[in-house]
Amino acid sequence: MTTRHPLFLAAAFAAIAATCVADGPATGIAAFDPNMAVASATVTNGVKWIDGKALPLEGKAFTDVEHFYDRLPSNVTTAVNGGVRSMKHHTAGMQFRFTTDSKKLHFKWVPYGGNLSMDHMPATGVSGIDIYRQTPDGRWRYVKTGRISRASGGSLSISWTPGTPCLVNLPLYNGIRSFQLGIDPEASISAPPPRKGAAKPVVFYGTSITHGGCCSRPGMSFVNIVGRKLDVPVVNLGFSGSGKMELEMSEHLARIDASCYVLDCILNMNDGMVKDRYEPFIRNLRAKRPGVPIVMAEASDVYGGAPSAKDRLVRSLYDKLIAEGWEGLVYLPKEEMYLDDGEGSVDGVHPNDWGMAAHAEAYGGAVRKALGLK
Repeated sequence: MTTRHPLFLAAAFAAIAATCVADGPATGIAAFDPNMAVASATVTNGVKWIDGKALPLEGKAFTDVEHFYDRLPSNVTTAVNGGVRSMKHHTAGMQFRFTTDSKKLHFKWVPYGGNLSMDHMPATGVSGIDIYRQTPDGRWRYVKTGRISRASGGSLSISWTPGTPCLVNLPLYNGIRSFQLGIDPEASISAPPPRKGAAKPVVFYGTSITHGGCCSRPGMSFVNIVGRKLDVPVVNLGFSGSGKMELEMSEHLARIDASCYVLDCILNMNDGMVKDRYEPFIRNLRAKRPGVPIVMAEASDVYGGAPSAKDRLVRSLYDKLIAEGWEGLVYLPKEEMYLDDGEGSVDGVHPNDWGMAAHAEAYGGAVRKALGLK
């Protein structure tokens, strides 16, 4: 049975419809039903609090999940490595997007895990949130970061211009157990404006770099930057050290009604894995989602090195598929991913914000080409 999920919600109250297909019931509709929204809100000290489960949420591709904010369904088996099964609880790529007439916005969230930071990635990126506003010309502009120092939760309050669309990026290397948005008592939440670039999500599957390591805050993940720049919804299925292209993962990706798939797993795979797994994976994905464009990326390299043996295997497969008549394939070589000044990394592997921006330029160009965007 095919039902709909809430990854993209942009219709008016009377015409709510999720456009991305997965197995499981629709959720998040309470944000657009006045009666349901009132029932889900509580007023405390002059602030009306709305549970995140009643807000329009992008980046969540499945509803048959163990925890509400999980990135993968609960039926991921041991045929997929343990890193994926553990990090499915992270909220990388998930974002609330809405419009409100409130003059103040308040945010409270409780992280999934108690490890708020890493030695090379701050708590703001691992477990924090950040806020963007949309300008009249459609661009997203950074507003403020929600910092966190305790496992019991973080909070943030900001002034807001009524009627301005808001985007809230959720933690990259942590998840959330609960989220609340506070607005003025008489204010309301309304549907976000439709996406201009694509209605269906661009799905990224890959490594720790796709996951978001190691930018300073969620909005600086290259996946999130691409989403803002192209005005498309994104799904982030990057799993640190664990993007290994098991065939089962192609089945999970294929459940998502995507506008484009981006494959960025090479750094997590050895030569034998690339040789044995890549072709069955991409063939199964194309068979399940014929006609959906696919970006095939070489391994990320902060130093812009020459193609490795693994890169050459992927390039050979790309050439083979093109010779077979495949359409909608875009190849992204590593030399396009980073600047040539050597300053794009925190540790020689994972990009800092400078590296993420360069990465976003490369991947954004590939996605733009795949989708036929100007």
